[in-house]
Amino acid sequence: MNCHLQSHLATQRDSFFSQVILPVDVFHFKSKHKVTDEFCQKHCNPARWTELVDRDADKDGNESAKWIFNSSAAEQVNVWLGGYIAIVHDMLAHRFDFFLDEMVKRRNEEVIDRLHLVGNAPYHVPHFVC
Repeated sequence: MNCHLQSHLATQRDSFFSQVILPVDVFHFKSKHKVTDEFCQKHCNPARWTELVDRDADKDGNESAKWIFNSSAAEQVNVWLGGYIAIVHDMLAHRFDFFLDEMVKRRNEEVIDRLHLVGNAPYHVPHFVC
């Protein structure tokens, strides 16, 4: 978890990830971290990063955030990917990349088919290039 990683890095005075944001999953933050946990509140709260929250989503001025990034979905995919650890453990980098790329493509096709079957309309968001 990023909260433990950041705490460890701070203790070790390791600055390798100093330019990387390491928030925790929104659900994890709300359910696993106490308000009194000052370190996590300061370093892991996903609401701190404007890149993750659409502050204009609530026009009534309420503090409820609309998340730009669905961290729960990302967490579910991460768990799904974890199922392949035993398979990819000893693979060389090029085989690892190819295998996971193919598995992700196939899973995406299955998810899109399943969404169509239940009446949803998934779509592809084009890649944004700066």
